[in-house]
Amino acid sequence: MGRRPKFSTDDLLDAALQVALDDGAAAVTAVAIARAAGAPSGSIYHRFAGSDEILARLWLRTISEFQSGLLSVLAGDDTVAAADAAVAHVFDWCAENPGKARLLLTFDQCEIDRRAPRSVVDELRERNDAARRALAEWTGRHFENPGREEFDRAVYALVDLPYGAVRRHLPDGRPRQWLRDSVVATSRRVISSSE
Repeated sequence: MGRRPKFSTDDLLDAALQVALDDGAAAVTAVAIARAAGAPSGSIYHRFAGSDEILARLWLRTISEFQSGLLSVLAGDDTVAAADAAVAHVFDWCAENPGKARLLLTFDQCEIDRRAPRSVVDELRERNDAARRALAEWTGRHFENPGREEFDRAVYALVDLPYGAVRRHLPDGRPRQWLRDSVVATSRRVISSSE
């Protein structure tokens, strides 16, 4: 049995996150990550094919963490409470993980998809499909005879509204309580409207 590596993949991805946030995606290199983690560069080359894979794995790990909380709250039996919890999750997760939130809000997923290894793109697609299914299931439980319009309303209320709010306000610090309350109230109006 081989010995346990001194630096885990998560340690290296944490270092990559710090490099990306401090200096931008272009600065994420094996040498920069090794320096940030205090690890030999061989540790990075042993786990990742290059900087494109590092960024893709970092994005995948981050979006997976975010989405797992969102999927959990959307599954609640009371759909209105689940919707409130979904909106609150966006604000709470961003407040608890400001660096990771900045990564998700500032990096271009399309660029990551274009440059990432196929295996990572496939994993990301599976994650995003699971999120869409959870939104569709919530829509089916909340609306009577839901169609495309109701699904679009759910996406707007539970994804677009909170995303837009934190995207605009996160660079200045943590989103404010009044903003969170406003988005929860607006989301409720959108999903309760019968028109």
